[in-house]
Amino acid sequence: MSTTRSVIHSIDAVPASDGAGVQLKRIMSQPPHRLMDPFLMLDELKADHKDALGGGFPPHPHRGIETISCMLVGGFRHEDHMGNCREVGNGGMQWMKSGRGVIHSEMPVPEQDRLHGFQVWLNMPRRAKMDDPQYLDIDRDAIPEWPLPEGKCRVLLGSLQKNDIQVQAPVVRQETQALILDVQMKARDRVVLPVTPRKAMIYVYQGVVNVAGSDSVISVGQSTLAVLSESGDLELTASEQSGFMVLAGEPLNEPVVQSGPFVMNTREEIEQAFQDYRTGRLTG
Repeated sequence: MSTTRSVIHSIDAVPASDGAGVQLKRIMSQPPHRLMDPFLMLDELKADHKDALGGGFPPHPHRGIETISCMLVGGFRHEDHMGNCREVGNGGMQWMKSGRGVIHSEMPVPEQDRLHGFQVWLNMPRRAKMDDPQYLDIDRDAIPEWPLPEGKCRVLLGSLQKNDIQVQAPVVRQETQALILDVQMKARDRVVLPVTPRKAMIYVYQGVVNVAGSDSVISVGQSTLAVLSESGDLELTASEQSGFMVLAGEPLNEPVVQSGPFVMNTREEIEQAFQDYRTGRLTG
């Protein structure tokens, strides 16, 4: 008999502001990194009027991370030092590997003054932090779905496999076996997802989702992140119309030193990143 994952910890999202005054909900950020490893940050951007979007995210640097931006309503326009100038819309996503250095901007493209999406920071292993940067955007129609008898499950990053069924996203990260899903369910729908990486979390952005663990059922409400036990399938039911993100991955178990947009393994590497940025060598 297969086991199911239980809720071991929960975190409520808190209001925050980033970039040039963009209002958002910050779900995970700096410590406890070990609890989230290999994920570093999860932000929910949800705006119903232009003022909440401020001046977007003007040009800024990164080193040592990957960013994944997933849009539900509206989109973002991305520009970077590599010459990419691309826009993703409703239901699309962007993936960027900063590696040794990226300077980019992300400007909101609202739909009728509305914007709703998420940005995830995924840590990179020490051996890859100085790799060449990369960028990819994926339209909604190119994002595959895991077959469900009820509800909808989009595979944004990584892959899901059980028996002879495998669904693979356009971006797969072998280093962390990272998985990101966007799941939407109607009231009383039930889903069982074969989530194999050790670390797994769900963030509920709409409704209430019940996690059926081995010993109990825990309800996870809107704007809450639930950290799950490290083995078994993910069995969920919806109390009402619900939507949530699943994030899973294999821990890197490496030191994490973060300062602003840079995430490295030592303080000296962080100081070098700032010096490289000041002297124009970050992207050289």
